[in-house]
Amino acid sequence: MRFLTLLLLTFLCTCVSAQSLSGRITDAETGDPLPFASIYVQETQSGAASNADGYFQVKLKGGNNTVVFQYLGYQTQVKNISGSRTMDVKLVSEALELQQVEIISGGEDKSYSVIRRAISKADYHRNQLDSYTAEVYIKGTGKVNKIPGLIRAMVSKEDKKEIDETLKRPFTSESTSKVKYTRPNNYEQEVLSKLEVGESDFDAAQYLFTSFYDPLVAGEIISPLNPKAFGYYKFELEGVFVDRDELINKIKVIPRSRGEDVFEGYVYIVQDDWSLHSLDLTTYKLGFQIDITQNFAEVEEHVWMPVTTTLDAAGQIFGVAFEYHYLSTVSDYQLELNETLGGYVEVIDEKTQPEIARRTKKATEVSDLEARLADGGEITRKDLRKLMRSYEKEEREKSEEPEVVSNYSYKDDSTVTIVTDTAAWAKIRPVPLTDQEKLAYFISDSLEQVDRIAKVESTNSGESEIKIKAPGDTGKKRKNPHLRTSFFPDPFFNPVEGYALGGRIGFRNTRKKYRIGITPRYGLSWERLSLQGDLKIGRSGGDNNEPRFQLTGGRFLRQFDSRPAIEPWISTYTNLFNGKNFIRLYERSYGQFDYRKNYGDAFRAEVTLAYEDRRAVSNTSQQRWFAKGEGAYAANAPLNAQLGTVTNVSPAATARLGFSWRPGLRYRVENGKKVKIESSAPTLSANIRAGLPDIGESTADFTLLEAAYQHRFDVGRKGKVDLLIKGGAFLNNASVDFPDFQHFSTSEILLTSLDPIGSYRLLPYYLESTSEEYLEFYGHYQFRKFLLTQIWKLHLLGLKEDLFVNYLHTPTSDNYTEVGYSIDNIFRIFRLEFVTSFRDLKYDDFGVRLSVASTFGRSN
Repeated sequence: MRFLTLLLLTFLCTCVSAQSLSGRITDAETGDPLPFASIYVQETQSGAASNADGYFQVKLKGGNNTVVFQYLGYQTQVKNISGSRTMDVKLVSEALELQQVEIISGGEDKSYSVIRRAISKADYHRNQLDSYTAEVYIKGTGKVNKIPGLIRAMVSKEDKKEIDETLKRPFTSESTSKVKYTRPNNYEQEVLSKLEVGESDFDAAQYLFTSFYDPLVAGEIISPLNPKAFGYYKFELEGVFVDRDELINKIKVIPRSRGEDVFEGYVYIVQDDWSLHSLDLTTYKLGFQIDITQNFAEVEEHVWMPVTTTLDAAGQIFGVAFEYHYLSTVSDYQLELNETLGGYVEVIDEKTQPEIARRTKKATEVSDLEARLADGGEITRKDLRKLMRSYEKEEREKSEEPEVVSNYSYKDDSTVTIVTDTAAWAKIRPVPLTDQEKLAYFISDSLEQVDRIAKVESTNSGESEIKIKAPGDTGKKRKNPHLRTSFFPDPFFNPVEGYALGGRIGFRNTRKKYRIGITPRYGLSWERLSLQGDLKIGRSGGDNNEPRFQLTGGRFLRQFDSRPAIEPWISTYTNLFNGKNFIRLYERSYGQFDYRKNYGDAFRAEVTLAYEDRRAVSNTSQQRWFAKGEGAYAANAPLNAQLGTVTNVSPAATARLGFSWRPGLRYRVENGKKVKIESSAPTLSANIRAGLPDIGESTADFTLLEAAYQHRFDVGRKGKVDLLIKGGAFLNNASVDFPDFQHFSTSEILLTSLDPIGSYRLLPYYLESTSEEYLEFYGHYQFRKFLLTQIWKLHLLGLKEDLFVNYLHTPTSDNYTEVGYSIDNIFRIFRLEFVTSFRDLKYDDFGVRLSVASTFGRSN
């Protein structure tokens, strides 16, 4: 009898704990389903959402439950539910009280007073919690809608079949995660279960796991609550409405200049709390339109947290069209409040509440503000921001790593990963599948299984087991998994060698961290084999900042400017197609030792010792494909303003010592690994280079000292600035061979691969190379909007416009200056420049240059 009683009680407890509410959410007037409506259960502090057809199912706690149904543009409904049941919910369109919209004194829309207070309290909301934990459910779908015919025409038959499969097979994913936030910037995500079919190239996490209270959303988009938001946005108050006894302000966000780094749409602000109630915003990135909708709930009094987020992204890159859809819900919030801040503070706006602001006692000390905050008293928005800045500064100083601006860790436990759609997912997902999604899961899962190869193998016990082999896995084991070999062919042409055949053969051991390279090259017209080799040991900049040693040597041709002055493939083009010659070479038999050591990410030291037995060489070939009647190639002899025509070179022993330092460098931490924020700090560097006489046959006798400053930074809402200032002087120039001169990167032809920061565009090769003092300046300004980028469609394609100034001083340069305008990021790859040069402010030359986009692959 006791056993039966216990069994009955267990059954009843199970039934109570398994309470749920299901139904459909529709428009009360039209009956249309409301997709992805937000549902929040107050007792479990859990969020859920309806599916694309409006259906929902949420778990309830035993006893009475308060369930909140919310959809942007509709009146919130609150239902008290006890026990499991099915119920349809009809939401009524929200009626804004337009009479509340008014223009205050000075012609300012009332929204600005709301936004000012919301901005001033954003820091407060960021620091309102010491920590929290929650469970997050994310569902994502996506597909490729179009692949251009040109791409299909360029690939093999097998690749065409793979393209067709890609178009037919959508990407689908579901996951549940345990998330933990610890103030000020630590965020952990542990995947509890996951289902994935297909692959996605879209990073949704940066938008789903972000805070609009941060100045930058997803690391680069200006939040409407950014302290400098008024420089980027205009605001309009469209009305107010009451939601569960809270007055909500609906504010339209209007970018002053539409672009990839701003939002447009609506934010909803809770009166008095000045926190986010919900938002519906759109931004653009790399040709994608990204729509974000987010709903918040008052998880505890005056504490509003996001419970549902939807993300839709659609666009195309290089003609390949994609679309992605994501839904995120947050449940089971466990909050730990920051007791230092108190629960509530009334923020006074000095501009719209001057009388109250005058009556509000001014604080002379930060401690006075802290006391007022703890008591829940009144405080002006300026004093609140002052207090929060002081508070966050104190927190950073206490932090073990104050330079870390964010710390994100991700853990995916494969032992709990669900790889197929089982009955377990029906219990896990807070959003029911639509009929179409159920069919898509079935088809996708079937296709995925076809791609896998099942093999039945005998075990030692004589039984059989099934092994699943992933697609592309040949099952073959590499004999030495740490040894890598490579070969890169190197066919080029230059007038000294003629057609040159060769390449680089490389051997690399990833465990012992060494690499050997051999570069043979035979010049058909020169009738000579050149050979050089190198041995590199260690990886400078690795996890342990271990040093790198490198030995190189051999007999090979080298350009006088070793960076090099002109890329060999570009030189080949100018030789064979244009009949012009800009490359200048000398032959060296040499040995060289390099040492480099990183001391963290902020400091680096380098040492180079070299000996070169140099020999001048001449052109041996006049081969060209066009312009055969235009005479011989220009001689292989640099023309220099200081020396004239350079025809001889001498042996030299040289040494170089260099340092670089990045003061104030800051980081993001991702899965325990620090990632540098490149724009957070400048780079300061210094080098000393010397010629060492009487070593072998060396005649070199000089000492060069150089220093440089380089930084890339934003200038408010206007654009980005790149600066490079470099200067040096030969303290001793008793004997400086021309290869040891200070050379300057430049390009005399249309095509160039040089970085625009650190190179000239019209300066003749080697003309201003010097063995005396020099000063270089490169200033580059990239506009958010300028001329062509005022056209919205061009701006949306990622087009950028730049103005730049380059300056060079040497004893012979006559204050050489270049002024240019460029259209950058054309097709997100190319950069077209129009440049004019001057000497002593007098016109010198004009040219056009085509290069790789300066923004391509560069991090902010």
